[in-house]
Amino acid sequence: MSKVLLFTASFGEGHNQAAFAVSEALQDAGATVKVVDYVEWLNPAFRSFAKFSLLQGVQKAPSLYGLFYKSMSRIQPDSSFQRRLNHLGLMRMIRLLRSFKPDVVVSTFPTPSGVMSELRTHGLTTTPNVGIITDYTLHGQWIQEHTDAYFVAAESVKQELLARGVPSSHVFVSGIPIRSKFTNRSNGDLVVQRQEARQRHEFKTDVPLILLMGGGAGLLGDVNDWERLMKKTNAQFAVICGRNERLYKRLQSIEDERIRILGYVSDVDEWMVMADLIITKAGGITVSECMAMELPMLLYRPIPGQETANAKYAIEAGAAVQAKTFRMVKELINTLTHQPERLETMRRNAHHVKRANATTDIATTILEIAKRPGRRKVSSRSKRDDKPTSPIVSRP
Repeated sequence: MSKVLLFTASFGEGHNQAAFAVSEALQDAGATVKVVDYVEWLNPAFRSFAKFSLLQGVQKAPSLYGLFYKSMSRIQPDSSFQRRLNHLGLMRMIRLLRSFKPDVVVSTFPTPSGVMSELRTHGLTTTPNVGIITDYTLHGQWIQEHTDAYFVAAESVKQELLARGVPSSHVFVSGIPIRSKFTNRSNGDLVVQRQEARQRHEFKTDVPLILLMGGGAGLLGDVNDWERLMKKTNAQFAVICGRNERLYKRLQSIEDERIRILGYVSDVDEWMVMADLIITKAGGITVSECMAMELPMLLYRPIPGQETANAKYAIEAGAAVQAKTFRMVKELINTLTHQPERLETMRRNAHHVKRANATTDIATTILEIAKRPGRRKVSSRSKRDDKPTSPIVSRP
């Protein structure tokens, strides 16, 4: 039975969702999996500051966030600053490798992958190091000398890796991992599921249903504008507020039977499958889930960096449109709700590019990597040491 050490990072939900989806698939295949939130290894004060700064940057200063994203991506792998980053949590990593003795280490966030590469550079481990990139673009932090495999969303991301010198044999175009509930629905008859879900939730089947999702991440902005828009549009609306209780209470005051206000829901797949259009943020996981559900997307104000890249991919695939202003949202909703044939074309385009089985494909390949011989050692010494040292951990 293979043992997999799987790292995530709770900067937003995307990395966590990808990690838990892969963990579930690995466990279904018989593996023992330990999921670790790498953020919890950081200094508590720094951790709180980083999370707060990230949220504030995304919501209130997206341009500054975009500059930060690009500057971090430009750091050279062999620079002294990158080496410092690759030492974050290094000793805890060594202790965990000794105690858990994984056959492979997998990361959905680049920092732990960099730490593993640093350990490999100094001969402190030979455990395979695998990265899962959860956006439709490459961030430079993923470029590490000792990464044995990259799982990427699309061929374009593979080409970015190849341009940075990564061997083609190390890159797998798998798609972004999504939860099994989305995979199972995607592999079924989505048209039938849409009709059945509409009936269960008592929505009309002959009136467009628009899903708004991302309120918890500040998608809506001026709530009064959105309320007026929903009331004036000849469509049904379902608004998922997530854990934003303030937004949920504010929208609960809307008295219109066409508008359904929801808080946190665990069955997002159910709401996606019944919708004709979703208005949301362009997170990599969200875009992949919408692709799997063949749900046309209206991507609202993607932040510079990974979201603009995700939006670009979905738009070029013909499965999404983008609105940079609220006025554009109103215009696009009016256009799309009066052109059902365009929505159907967007559904077909999503069908052609979706990778609904990404999670199981990734899990299968990870277990193949875990079974490769001769890569299970954690040592107490560096390659630069002259004194012979027996391994702290070795596996057959």
